Amino acid sequence: MPLMSIAAPNLPILVAGVGPIPPERPDRLYAPGVRLWGMARELARAGHPVRLVEARFGEAGAGTMTLTIYDVAPDRDSPGLSEPRAIEIAPDAIAAAIAREAAECKAAATVSTTDVMNHAVAASGLAIPAWMDYFGDPMAEAQLLAVRGGSDEGLARQWSIVAPALARADRVSGCSRDQAAAITAQLSVAGRLNRFTAFESLASIVQPWFEPIPMDIDALSPIRGALPPDAYLIIQTGGFNTWLDAETLFAALERAMAADPRIHFAATGGAIAGHYTGGFEWFAAQVAASPHCDRYHLLGWIPVGQVPRVIHEADLAINLDLACAEGRFGTRNRLLDWLGAGIPTISTPGCELAEDLGYEKFIEVVPHRDPEAAARAILSHAADPKPGRERAAEAAAHLRRAYDPAVCLRPLIDWAAAPKQALDLQAYCSGNAAPSVLLGQAGDAAASHLRAIQTARRLAQIERKQAALEGSRWVRLALWLRGRQGLDDPPQS
Repeated sequence: MPLMSIAAPNLPILVAGVGPIPPERPDRLYAPGVRLWGMARELARAGHPVRLVEARFGEAGAGTMTLTIYDVAPDRDSPGLSEPRAIEIAPDAIAAAIAREAAECKAAATVSTTDVMNHAVAASGLAIPAWMDYFGDPMAEAQLLAVRGGSDEGLARQWSIVAPALARADRVSGCSRDQAAAITAQLSVAGRLNRFTAFESLASIVQPWFEPIPMDIDALSPIRGALPPDAYLIIQTGGFNTWLDAETLFAALERAMAADPRIHFAATGGAIAGHYTGGFEWFAAQVAASPHCDRYHLLGWIPVGQVPRVIHEADLAINLDLACAEGRFGTRNRLLDWLGAGIPTISTPGCELAEDLGYEKFIEVVPHRDPEAAARAILSHAADPKPGRERAAEAAAHLRRAYDPAVCLRPLIDWAAAPKQALDLQAYCSGNAAPSVLLGQAGDAAASHLRAIQTARRLAQIERKQAALEGSRWVRLALWLRGRQGLDDPPQS
């Protein structure tokens, strides 16, 4: 029997994603871990017992990986984590592990985030309702990685991960209105916009939420104490991702530093191992050759608890994106971190969050790929800091209201109170209708991609063997004798 709907209090829910998560106080904290923990915690605050299954960032391509399992006790104020339980598995065993954990905790539904964990839930064979979240568009991310790597080969592999999840999900969420629209388009390619779902919304928006990063009480100043007393400090925190316009950032800072000797720049974070390192490596090389190199401070991945200290010591924060689909369909947690601390902020309009904040005049928006405009904005803030500070203080109050976790996660919390299968999947599971060809193709995308790889490898092996044979002296002699090659003379030994 298909699961039509569940309406009961305190439904156990399995939440799966990629960490580390904030309560673990890691040295490096990435956006997927913030997303994962926020979802698990708010579900627990809503009264759900939560089984949290956490993979580690960058491990999915390794030979073995660790899944860390927590139970999150329901608590309206402060849900607590159980002691962690770690299991070592092969990457292709994530789905089976999720199925076991869901059965053990008697989960009534699953909530997952990131392409890898959404795919694993889809492959798990679980028949319970599934909410799948994408914090940014994986296909747009693959597009920029293709640009950086000079090859489109990763696009098919990425679709083979995304498509089966879209074919299985009962609800899919993104981080913005634009991403929800993109998800709807991708669902149509997967055959999910059909006669059963014509009046059902399969895509939801779960905006990024604002939470202050906890500061280590004994955190020493990693930068301000080393600067001149009149230094004007500009910061960027987080990774140098594929969407970051490192070239324009460097050019704008060079112009601003040449015009105002008080200006210094500090960056925490940097290269993202296992994902993309080229942007930071290029930026660091430019800094080393700059005549202003002593005013750049590349702090690297400092402990998370020290990052708020850097933010609070800043005079200005800057975020410059490339004008691309990944930027458009994603978002920028760092804008919330900076404005929430009352730091004036400059940003390009690369994502919906930046545009919304710019519309309200909480941040100053500058055009893409325009270092002159960015430098002018920097120098304007440095010459007269008061207006920016006042706008940032207003922004901090706005974020605490409009971007509270309970507000942003409301669509998920409402769904989890009575999770149900999408109407088309109900019809297919009950045998009342047959899935469309499109749905079958989406569900089979991973297997089709594997078959294509295997075929390509077999053909390559055949070609190598053929090339080796054709290069053989005895084979070439035989061909010459049969007149099948235009060889002027017989091959010499």
